[in-house]
Amino acid sequence: MFKNLQRELERLGRMKEIPVPIKLDAEGYLDKECPSEPCLFLFKIYGEDWSNIVRDEEVFCPSCGHVAPAKSWYPRAQVEAARDYALGTITNSMNKAMRADAAASKRRQNRNSFLSITLDVKGGRDAVLVPVAAAEPMRLRTSCESCGCRYSYVGAAYFCPSCGANSASHTFTQTLNTIRTAAGLGKTLRNTLGPDDAEVMFRTLLEKAIQDTVMSFQRLNEQLYERQSGKTARRNAFQNLDAGSDLWKAEIGYAYVDLIGQAKLDQLKVYFQQRHLLAHQQGIVDQDYIDRSGDKTYARGQRLLIRDSAVREFADLIEELSHELTKKAGP
Repeated sequence: MFKNLQRELERLGRMKEIPVPIKLDAEGYLDKECPSEPCLFLFKIYGEDWSNIVRDEEVFCPSCGHVAPAKSWYPRAQVEAARDYALGTITNSMNKAMRADAAASKRRQNRNSFLSITLDVKGGRDAVLVPVAAAEPMRLRTSCESCGCRYSYVGAAYFCPSCGANSASHTFTQTLNTIRTAAGLGKTLRNTLGPDDAEVMFRTLLEKAIQDTVMSFQRLNEQLYERQSGKTARRNAFQNLDAGSDLWKAEIGYAYVDLIGQAKLDQLKVYFQQRHLLAHQQGIVDQDYIDRSGDKTYARGQRLLIRDSAVREFADLIEELSHELTKKAGP
């Protein structure tokens, strides 16, 4: 009487996996999530690149750089949905087998017999099986300069998920975008926090932006210089405008002044010296700062006051210099 159900249970017992269809998003990307518990960074990889470029052996988290096999990167929400899909698949197959057994038992009955036993199946509603849905497309998209893998994300990403390459130019662009965003948060902070907390928070963001601008410029220059010359520059050489300019002059025949002119370079020197004060003097002006920067708006013992307009101007100047330098140093 239960032959179909018995065969189905035996078949399910032999199964090692149940295929679960997973949808691509509207732009053809697959959802992924870093399996490292402290990170759990959500991102997407273009579906064709996941199949054709990414290796099964290792995938890299774009945010923290964690490495794990390709099978480890399913988002937790997708794992839950896939579990429900698999359970629904089993439920439907068992319902189908029991209905087949019930139909068979009715066909075997002799209508003229004194006693008859039939199998009747009630309930057992089938599960509705739909592919695991994808999250909405993410706004930021990029492709790796090394392997060409296309991926998208929210926030900031530093590593290619396919090859693990850390692109200084990509990080540089992200940092400048973040810096410009920070420079525009004053009104939001004042509407959200108390006036004292808002001003302290905003000043901290602006001062950090000055330091981050120099650090991202340094990293970009180090990578460009090593690619151009095959040599590694002296540690922190590109935190100093004069030292960095001399290295490029010797390598490609262009100094910073040749790329952006003296007036813009002089303003950059002011911001680089302000970064030095913030990093090493807690922003307190000394005679060395006045002499090196030529900034006469401060006296010794005063503290720097960083304005949002200055942060934007610094980002614009650094971006212009980096753009011109990249053109001269080659692709």
